Amino acid sequence: MSNDLLKQLEEKINAVIEIIELSRMEITELKEQNDELENRYVDWEDRLSALIEKFEQLEDGETVEIEAEVEASIQKVEEEKIEDVAAEEDEAEEEAEEEEDSEVIVAEVDETEGTVFDTSADSYTAAPGSTQHYA
Repeated sequence: MSNDLLKQLEEKINAVIEIIELSRMEITELKEQNDELENRYVDWEDRLSALIEKFEQLEDGETVEIEAEVEASIQKVEEEKIEDVAAEEDEAEEEAEEEEDSEVIVAEVDETEGTVFDTSADSYTAAPGSTQHYA
């Protein structure tokens, strides 16, 4: 019996040794795969960092372009306001000149033709629409 037990023990030891060797091989393969995955991770991380930097550069460039456009439009609006103010001032000056001209014309007309309401007796009776005509 001892021989049979020793044979069974030897078979079990050999089976365990094979399992241990297979486990070691599997562990070695898994370590290699882990190293490969870590390398891929580092590679992806580098690529993503490069892409993020490119996006930030594009964003900064767009921001600069947008800021330039905003500044240009602000300047354009300010120039238009200045032009509007100048145009309003010109119109005001023209209106003032027209009023002065019309006052001069009215003054000239008043001086040459006399007053509109004459106080003479003929003026009340001569006009058909006068108040004495109705009376």
